[in-house]
Amino acid sequence: MDRKQYIQKLIEDQFLVDFDGELTADTDLFKTGVIDSFGYIQLLSTLERDFSLQLTDEELLRNIFSSLDAIDVFVAKKLAERDGH
Repeated sequence: MDRKQYIQKLIEDQFLVDFDGELTADTDLFKTGVIDSFGYIQLLSTLERDFSLQLTDEELLRNIFSSLDAIDVFVAKKLAERDGH
């Protein structure tokens, strides 16, 4: 399972949704009611733990990543920073 699939499974399991024709990788998860602010913080905390990332409060509050694609890009960026790339 690659990183994006892992994140997708986390979202599906945590928020009891399925990515299908209506819910896609670029769907705004806030506008569709899948995620609220509390769920978002829980999701990012899980990602921080599972991927051994260090997220700052500013990162959590400044940029709200509202889709699976956006969350995956953010995690990829943080992994590259962590690994010195």
